[in-house]
Amino acid sequence: MNPVAVLTPLETFMKFPAPWLAWILPMLGALTMPLFAKLGNKIRDYAAVAWGLTSVVSAASMIPWLFNGNWPGDIKLTTWITFPGGHPLEVGVLVDPLSIIITNVVAFISFLILVYSTEYMHGDKHLTRFWFFFLYFVGSMLLLVLSDNLLQTMIGWGGVGICSYGLIGYYYRDAKDRWLGGPPPHKMFPPSHAGMKAFVVTGIGDVFILGAIFVIFNYAGTLNYVELIETAHIWLPQIAAVPGLLAITAIFFLGGPIGKSAQFPFHEWLPEAMAGPTSVSALIHAATMVKAGVYLVARMSPIFYLGTWEMHLP
Repeated sequence: MNPVAVLTPLETFMKFPAPWLAWILPMLGALTMPLFAKLGNKIRDYAAVAWGLTSVVSAASMIPWLFNGNWPGDIKLTTWITFPGGHPLEVGVLVDPLSIIITNVVAFISFLILVYSTEYMHGDKHLTRFWFFFLYFVGSMLLLVLSDNLLQTMIGWGGVGICSYGLIGYYYRDAKDRWLGGPPPHKMFPPSHAGMKAFVVTGIGDVFILGAIFVIFNYAGTLNYVELIETAHIWLPQIAAVPGLLAITAIFFLGGPIGKSAQFPFHEWLPEAMAGPTSVSALIHAATMVKAGVYLVARMSPIFYLGTWEMHLP
């Protein structure tokens, strides 16, 4: 029997470039915005649209996998961290019907908003900063969707939160005509306050989900989605053996999605988040970030199903 060839990281990348380029290119584009700005505002704007288009093309190239049923699944690139106890954490992407569909939705809608923004934001003195946060937001959102493990997902999750702070508080100089609220006697709030409020409130949910991740890793020994599902029959009963721990872990895990989705009781940041430009509202509140929590719950739903309906855990 011939041994199975082990691909190098470069060979793996070249074999399946689309799921990597979908999120890497927008992030790279964000970093190049100051350079393009030195060549002229029009060149900078066209470059921003072009970088957004690369994510659309990369995402669309994965659609054939969706229809022929031959999606590559978990693509591991290289070992990133080896935790105490010998548990490796690998850099990878998970390409399956769920991630392919959400990736295309995020990339395409973000691109449409990007094109709209070129006219809506035309003439803004700080448009380079806007493009940076916009493109990095798109890259972080796609990293969140395509990651094959919880830690990598949280990196994209955190990037989305930081970029939303920059976009919601875009008018951070707090000109009076940008304030929200009122009329008197109701308070008025400046954009910088709105951006910080969104960052803090969603950050509280992030702390909850990190707590759940620590518990899961302590019992499962892995953060890879596929491995978590395959070994759920082992680690889920171990958590359930500690009274109340399984319920607390589930509640903590849902804290992050509830915060990002602006659901009660973490909904307070959403109304004031309209302090950002209209295109930011379209990007964050209507299309992408508020769906991140829904995606994460859908990604982990097999584990919830196994624990509730097959193992009948309390």
